[in-house]
Amino acid sequence: MEKMIFVNQKMYLDSISDIKKFQNETIDYKDKFIIFPSDIYLSDYISKGFTVGSQNISPEDSGAHTGQISGKALKDLDVSYVMIGHYEVCKHYKEKCVRIQERINQAIKNNLKVVLCVGENIEEKTNGQTKETIKRKLENLDLNENIIISYEPVWSIGTDLTPTNEEIEDIVNYIKTFKNVKVLYGGSVGPNNIDILNKIPNLNGFLLGSHALQSSNLKKIIEVVQ
Repeated sequence: MEKMIFVNQKMYLDSISDIKKFQNETIDYKDKFIIFPSDIYLSDYISKGFTVGSQNISPEDSGAHTGQISGKALKDLDVSYVMIGHYEVCKHYKEKCVRIQERINQAIKNNLKVVLCVGENIEEKTNGQTKETIKRKLENLDLNENIIISYEPVWSIGTDLTPTNEEIEDIVNYIKTFKNVKVLYGGSVGPNNIDILNKIPNLNGFLLGSHALQSSNLKKIIEVVQ
C-alpha cells in the first residue's frame, strides 16, 4: 500500500539559498511528499509546484492577533494542509494548544486538510498512560475524513528512539477506534529505520522531521514507502 509522506522542516532551513537547494534536489519527486516549511517560504514552494502545509493556524478568523496566520490567508496562498498540536508548538507556546478544536474548525472552514499531532511524554509512557493521554486529546474532538492523526511520542522526537513496531501498531489501531481516520507515525523516522517501520500494518504514512532535511535521506524513505 502506498503511504503518505509529510515533511516538517521546522525552522532548520532558514535561508533562501538553503530552500532553493532543497527544492532543486527534490523537484523530480515533489509529488511524492507534502512539505511543511516555515510560513515565509510557503509561496516559494507553491510556485515550484510542491504540495504545501503550514506548521500552524490561528483559531481566529481575523483581527488583532499579531504573529498569527488565518485559515483564509493560507487558503488564498493555495496551501493544502495545516499541522495542529505539534509538541514543539505546545511546549514553547502553551496557549496555542488550548483551542485545538477551534483551529481544526478554521482549517475545515477554509477547505484545508489537518494533520493533528498526538503523543505521550516519557513520564506518561513509563506510567503506562499512553492510551489515556491520547484518549484525553481525541475523545472530545469532532474528527472527520479531512483530519489525519499523527502519532508522535514526545520522548521520540529528535532522539533517534522509537517505540517497537508492535507498540506503534497497537496505538494506531487504538486511534482508529475513535473514528476510522488515517494515521501517521512521526518521531525519529529516518533512512536507517524506515525499512522496519514500513512493516507496520494499518499505518497510512509518516511525518518526517530533521532526517528528511537531506534530499538523499528523503529519497531513500520515499523509495521504501512508496
